[in-house]
Amino acid sequence: MRFGIVGYGRMGRLFGRCLKGEVKFYSRHREMDFESLGELYEWADVIVIATSLDAVPETLKELSTIASKRPRDVVIFDIATFKREIVGLYGEFPPEVRVASVHPMFGEGVKSFEGQLFIVVPVGGREGDAEWVAGFLRSLGGRVEVMDAEEHDRIVGLVVGVPYLIGLKYLEISAEMDLDRFGGTSHRFLTTYGKAVLNDSPEFIAEVLERSREEIEEFIRALGKMPNLDGLLGQISENEIKEAYRRLYRVLEP
Repeated sequence: MRFGIVGYGRMGRLFGRCLKGEVKFYSRHREMDFESLGELYEWADVIVIATSLDAVPETLKELSTIASKRPRDVVIFDIATFKREIVGLYGEFPPEVRVASVHPMFGEGVKSFEGQLFIVVPVGGREGDAEWVAGFLRSLGGRVEVMDAEEHDRIVGLVVGVPYLIGLKYLEISAEMDLDRFGGTSHRFLTTYGKAVLNDSPEFIAEVLERSREEIEEFIRALGKMPNLDGLLGQISENEIKEAYRRLYRVLEP
């Protein structure tokens, strides 16, 4: 199988390493394997759009124009972090092209797709295409959840946007108050996470926080109530708690 990847950022390169087949790249910003998106479209069996989020709509529109003139059996999906503004653009593709939107729920640090979670967002009326993409991702060892764009973006706001806010704000407070002099395990864990978030580009971080604004505000409102410790202890087993504590120290200690 021949894979054409649009974009040569971190996630694009990760897919290039993990996909099983011949992989070639196209990028608007550097000389790669193809001189145009049309050349990549004609060559590939599967096209992965791994550009920045703001470049995905333009890429999809250009590809849909190309595909409408030269329809063929090809699979196209993006791996953008948010989906509300993207999935509708796939409606312009001819039926010969299978389309869906995909979100890898992991970063560039993984060594393979084995056991990693992918969320697949179907395009309205083309759910069969999403089933094909889901099956393909499972064939790579991935786990798959299927959901619509609205549900996806809300979940991402909670599981990505809120943790980003917590890590970055604690890191900011720690720097302002020089808390490294006093902090213990919890401090080291939170500052380590905050620094890891900074591995992403400032543009991507700002985008995640802005697009997660509703979920972040919901979380901030929830801070007005103290955690229900009895409820949490009733939901989580003693073994899970002890294993989480051991894992915490494995992360922090060499």
